[in-house]
Amino acid sequence: MGRFVIKPDRDVDFYVGWSTIVESIIWWGPRAEVLAYLAEDAPADPPEERLARADLNGSSAYNYKIDGGWEDEGFTYEQRGWLPRSLLVAACEALERDDEPAVWDLLEPFEEGMEVRRG
Repeated sequence: MGRFVIKPDRDVDFYVGWSTIVESIIWWGPRAEVLAYLAEDAPADPPEERLARADLNGSSAYNYKIDGGWEDEGFTYEQRGWLPRSLLVAACEALERDDEPAVWDLLEPFEEGMEVRRG
């Protein structure tokens, strides 16, 4: 699957659409808005099922133990750096402001001594 839903926090009505193709956030919002995004996405399984998997596992991916499940601590963001799961909401807020450099500021380098790729 090229896209899945991540639920950053078990107790918050907020979901993030993640693309494994571009390694980036593609949409975000509360359940009601996300259902509209998912209806347009036309996946093989219904939007409610995808959100139920995200609620239960932290990710709608069938292989959630690898792709975004609760134990997944973060994500490679556009091959620029590592985006910790705890900062997903902050990244969405930066994207809402159309401030991509603020997202880069949230990233951690892949390895010690490396820098986050910017620009």
